[in-house]
Amino acid sequence: FCRRSMKRNAMFTCPFSGQCHITKDNRRHCQACRLKRCLDIGMIKEFILTDEEVQRKRELILRRKEEEALRESLKPKLSEEQQKVIDVLLEAHHKTYDPTYADFTKFRPPVRSHPGSKGDTNPSSLLAQDLSSEDPSDLFSSFSTFPEPAEPPPFPGLAEQDEQEQSSSASLELSQLTMLPHLADLVSYSIQKVIGFAKMIPGFRDLCMEDQIVLLKCSAMEVIMLRSNESFTLEDMSWSCGSPDFKYRVSDVTQ
Repeated sequence: FCRRSMKRNAMFTCPFSGQCHITKDNRRHCQACRLKRCLDIGMIKEFILTDEEVQRKRELILRRKEEEALRESLKPKLSEEQQKVIDVLLEAHHKTYDPTYADFTKFRPPVRSHPGSKGDTNPSSLLAQDLSSEDPSDLFSSFSTFPEPAEPPPFPGLAEQDEQEQSSSASLELSQLTMLPHLADLVSYSIQKVIGFAKMIPGFRDLCMEDQIVLLKCSAMEVIMLRSNESFTLEDMSWSCGSPDFKYRVSDVTQ
């Protein structure tokens, strides 16, 4: 209204002494007071675009919309099969990842104390699960490697002394790692969940047992690290897993 009126230099007269209260509902009742209202709120005649400028602006807007539509059409899109795989992976993740971390209470309790104090040595409350119910096997034996047998030492007495010193040193180190039992349960639990996640991946169960073990050995820790990002806090560089007792920092592995 303001642009049209100013372009044709329209002169309006108010029949009510110029005291009309203009609102959205009655703005058509008095053109003079409506134009006055436009000027009062800051509309300036010099800023009004000409017809040519209006046309150029419309063309620019249309061209930008076409360019945006072209960019959207060139973006790679997931096929129906790819989207289905993503949905399966998300469902498997949600079924094998508990955001409440309720199972952490079943672990041996974390002990954050001074070096030298002994940690809890009770058996773990969680047992490693099998890769398949049809062929039971020990989880940790699948993920471990065994050293080659060593040749007998030429001096049995010295060898026995070395073994005693190594055993004493190892006992001292284990006594200082008070978080080790809890972290061992945590890793065992996490590996079980990764195995459960892998079983839900299409085609994984079709592989032979050896191939399943190889894939898990090569990727289990990476998957655990990725899943742990859900509980990671960048501000204090820690993993918060529900209770304050289950808030972990990198320094916990040395306690």
